[in-house]
Amino acid sequence: MLKKPVLKLLMHVKKEVSSMIEDNPYGYIDGIPKIASEIEKSRKYRIKDYEEAINQLTNDELALYKSDISDEEITKGSQLLDTCKKVVQKAKEYRREKNKKTNRIETNLLTHAPYFVGGSKKRKDQAKKEGYIKIDKEGIRKMTYQNNLGHMLTMADAKTLFALFSIWEEQNYGEWVTFTEYQIVDRLDMGMGGKQYQIVRSSLEKLRNTSVVFQEAHEIETGKRVKTERFDLIIADESTIELTKSGDVNAKQYRIQFSPHIEKSFTHGYYTFISIAVFNELDVESAQALYVMISGIASMESTSRYIKSDGVFEIPLVEVYGTLFLEDRNPKNKAVVEKGCEELKSIDIIKTFSFIKEGRSYTKLVIEITDWLKDVLGKKDYIDVSRRIKQLSFSDIE
Repeated sequence: MLKKPVLKLLMHVKKEVSSMIEDNPYGYIDGIPKIASEIEKSRKYRIKDYEEAINQLTNDELALYKSDISDEEITKGSQLLDTCKKVVQKAKEYRREKNKKTNRIETNLLTHAPYFVGGSKKRKDQAKKEGYIKIDKEGIRKMTYQNNLGHMLTMADAKTLFALFSIWEEQNYGEWVTFTEYQIVDRLDMGMGGKQYQIVRSSLEKLRNTSVVFQEAHEIETGKRVKTERFDLIIADESTIELTKSGDVNAKQYRIQFSPHIEKSFTHGYYTFISIAVFNELDVESAQALYVMISGIASMESTSRYIKSDGVFEIPLVEVYGTLFLEDRNPKNKAVVEKGCEELKSIDIIKTFSFIKEGRSYTKLVIEITDWLKDVLGKKDYIDVSRRIKQLSFSDIE
């Protein structure tokens, strides 16, 4: 059964290609990039949708040749289906190109991971009841997490945070980050609507009430691993509302300040390149968390514990479970990780993955990343970013 987005894509591309062939039967092939570009600009489809559509068109073409219709009808039908495949393949190429665009995310944030895939129902219910939660979180790096509303940040909240980082980058890392809800919704390809805006508002409220202690933060200027004091992710915020003549909210603009700890890391070039477009491609929360986890590991101060050869990661499962905050029994935790890895493999973030078994227990996750991810993580332009930030005269933190 084809998913609704795939059905819509197939209907749309067949309609557009039919009109193109009819209007220009001899030179129609020149119109393929235009249709593909329009499809991609609509931002309605993901790589998985494109791939599923291509597979369906291939199956339809094979079925066409097995049918009892005339040779003329087969030729005409094959021309349509083959051209549709070329259009969808071109749209997929455009998406791959778009996914190369990256933004800088503070590396200590990724290695300490103040967002959660797991968390028991009992823990969440207790936090909701008390309106407060504090967690000592294990993983790649140890962290103490606190939220004054009793919320555990989700991967959806992490996406909002990363979108804020991308806007901050565009604004040359000024003291304040200025943005609208529309900018966040648009950046995350969420589609427009009241529900989407409410999701963003909820994320912003949770983020501004979250504080952390990074137990093992890396100071790139000293090369030391240090414990930070407890700090808020967002230390200051304000908003202004623009009303319509009837008194309804027309637009809401926010201004926020990130913690000086985060500013300091950027000043000294301790950041990781993350593709928000790729993040948006992922449906499975564990896939999202694993993507940013391996990206953070690759940008750490010392990678030899985790990276055993070119592009091959070997990570203790206990640290993977801790980073994702999986609190169930190990077989169920492993299944969550496996599901995430499968999705990462399906969109070419990783090539392969496996689990190492020692005795009766699985102890390590082995991941080989793709050349695309190697290229993304291999970007280095610390000097330029440091110059931009240092011009703002940020003071060091004691």
